[in-house]
Amino acid sequence: GVSSLVWPPPELSHAFLGPMGGVTRPLLSSVFAPAMQAASHGVDVAAVQAVDDSVRTFAAQHFASAFGFESLPGLVLSSLPGAVLVASVGVSAAWISSVTDQQREQAVRCVTTLFSLHTLLLIPLVEFVIKPVVHRLRPDTLHHHSFSFPSGHTSSATFISGALFLVLLPRLLAALAAARPGNVQLAPPPRPVLFALWMATSLGTALGRILSDAHWFSDTVIGALLGALLLLPLIVSLPPDEPLPAASEEEADPLLAVASAVPPGEALAALAVPEEAASQ
Repeated sequence: GVSSLVWPPPELSHAFLGPMGGVTRPLLSSVFAPAMQAASHGVDVAAVQAVDDSVRTFAAQHFASAFGFESLPGLVLSSLPGAVLVASVGVSAAWISSVTDQQREQAVRCVTTLFSLHTLLLIPLVEFVIKPVVHRLRPDTLHHHSFSFPSGHTSSATFISGALFLVLLPRLLAALAAARPGNVQLAPPPRPVLFALWMATSLGTALGRILSDAHWFSDTVIGALLGALLLLPLIVSLPPDEPLPAASEEEADPLLAVASAVPPGEALAALAVPEEAASQ
């Protein structure tokens, strides 16, 4: 249980904390162990493990040919986070290159925020904080030697696929549609379709981790929740049916902005050439 955790474990002190492990380990343990105890208060660990064992047994019995360390379906589904990450990079680059100069700063800021949250917050939080704190062994300890809880693949797939389908792709299609008025084929898909793609990617990755015997069922559930909770504020602040505001005609053409600021009568007077000036 969490109450018996000793974190970081001695065998990982040098790997994660280096020569200062003997100094920083008691401090980190005093900070994170009580937090994990509070988070797990009221959770029936035995009941959770019983559910995990049942799911693992069911998968091994009903999907015997697709279960285990060398499971081809498991390996394919486990590769979804990498594929979605590559797709997100490509869509981000296409979106940034498709918008106007006035919109590009907003697009770059949005993309930078998404990838920073994933790379600098979500991955370190899962791999270097929660996993060593919980110190849970994987179902197959023969082939998987790192800790299990939560699933980093599932949390990453949930966050990145949500960013792709709910933030990046709708804005890319909106930018392309704005550049080609009347092209209904570039309209963003309905929101239920985008959510279905998001859920399919997250659930597919979780299934792949279970079939590969790399994670318990509860690992994937909490991993998916972490990815979703981290992405939720961005989904709320940047809904897919509200693309970045388009640049006005005045912003796109500085001369038009100057002309629009001058009253029509004064503009005609300024354009008229006096006869005296013309005769000279």
